[in-house]
Amino acid sequence: MDALVLLGIVLLTSLPVSLYLYKLKNRMRDYNKSFNKLQTQAKELADNAPSFNDDTLMSRYLTDVLEVEDDILGLLRIAERAMVADAVSLFINEDSGLVCRLSSGRSGIVTTGDGLIYTVFRSGKTLLHYAESPGKDIRPGYLSDAEISTLLAVPVMELTTSLGVLCADSMRYRAFDQQDIGLMELVAREIAKILKRQRVYSQIQLSYRSLRILHEESAPLARSLELSALCERIVESAVRVSGGKVVLLLKKGRSYELFTKGAGYLNEKKVTSLKGTLLEMVHANRDPLYHPDVSGFRTRVLPFHFRGVKSVLALPLFHEAKVKGILTVFSEKKNAFNSMQINLLEILVNQASVSISNVLLHEEIKKMAFTDGLTGLFNHRHFKEKLTEEFRRSERFEDTLSLILTDIDHFKKVNDTYGHPVGDIVLKGVAGIISRTVRDIDIPARYGGEEFAILVVKTDAKGAKKIAERVRKNIKAHDFKVEGHLLKVTVSIGIASYPADVTSGDELVEKADQALYGAKKGGRDRTVLYGDLK
Repeated sequence: MDALVLLGIVLLTSLPVSLYLYKLKNRMRDYNKSFNKLQTQAKELADNAPSFNDDTLMSRYLTDVLEVEDDILGLLRIAERAMVADAVSLFINEDSGLVCRLSSGRSGIVTTGDGLIYTVFRSGKTLLHYAESPGKDIRPGYLSDAEISTLLAVPVMELTTSLGVLCADSMRYRAFDQQDIGLMELVAREIAKILKRQRVYSQIQLSYRSLRILHEESAPLARSLELSALCERIVESAVRVSGGKVVLLLKKGRSYELFTKGAGYLNEKKVTSLKGTLLEMVHANRDPLYHPDVSGFRTRVLPFHFRGVKSVLALPLFHEAKVKGILTVFSEKKNAFNSMQINLLEILVNQASVSISNVLLHEEIKKMAFTDGLTGLFNHRHFKEKLTEEFRRSERFEDTLSLILTDIDHFKKVNDTYGHPVGDIVLKGVAGIISRTVRDIDIPARYGGEEFAILVVKTDAKGAKKIAERVRKNIKAHDFKVEGHLLKVTVSIGIASYPADVTSGDELVEKADQALYGAKKGGRDRTVLYGDLK
């Protein structure tokens, strides 16, 4: 008879648990459908998904715990009623140790750092513990406002890893027995499944969001065809991914141009050397480098000035197998960047390297179309385009504009005497002198044959003549080394200006050419202004 009664009690107490678990399994099927949908969306965003390790994902282990609190709390309350316990509580292991996540009958539970639940967590074994005698208290591992005479603690396990402890307590002496252990272990297994599914769901959400960021940031990089705009976009993308301060160093000649967002924390626009810094190591080894704390470094960390740097991540960018730049991400906090962010930045830098190579190739092709193959100056066609552009600008803003036309004296004699290869050397030498002599804002070009043109912006005839005379004198003083001999040449120069001499771009060329003819007629090796011919 007693056995039948006991069996009836067990069936009655197990029925609500079974019903709840049945509903829970249906809900988990819905979760699985959501997982599959998210995985499909993630795959559509990118074929090469970033690989995140378990350490990265564990940082988000219970970040979305509110979504499953109702499920777990429902299990705790059913167990409480079935066992006639004062409270059933779930303790989860976090960085600070065991923490009470949920409880069916208590609030504000504070763990003590030592006690029975810690023994269960470390051993991974179930423990049913009674007080030594009725009325005596036990040390459960957490503070309670009432005496605890019976405690049943079960580990919450995922494979061999202990996630936490499920604990039931009661003021009654010997309140629980062996049959209650089976119920608690069943509830602990279901809680472990919920936590695992939640972790997997968080993992898929994290991957999906990461891929979305990469998709949003990578697409504009692929479309950019202007180098400065591309570099600024790379910096903006890195800021979004990392949340830190970002500086892109792009190699130009022997120095590095600096790109950053806002520039409120950086005064320099370029650096001439990486020597003695962490970035020198990145450039030499051609590998990314991350230091979570550089505060103890005695050597200089960065080639530009920024105080209080703690975390530094540096990633090289490549063009034609050579280091073209270094993306530097840093923070005033230690351990500022996690492995997920580093993975994303590495993928972003790979895309950025491809985009930079595409832009440089585009600029090279454009340069070939705009420049003279021998001298490297703008060709005649592009010079005409720049003349039209600058003349319109001068008209609009009422600025002055001058044109210098230069012709190498007796150049046919050079070709006839020494041959065309020597003539090419002279042309290249003259072009180099012109480039080095004029201002950065001026526009030199090879006009045709042995003639060169220089658009001198925002300058009248008098100012243009000063520049032209420097060009003429520098060419005259230069020794061209040809087949063991020193060859010297001179140039004749004609100048016309807007608005003093002309009213159109074509007229500017025409009048400058007349002035050049006047210089030739006057004896060569001289500069003539069109205004002086009138």
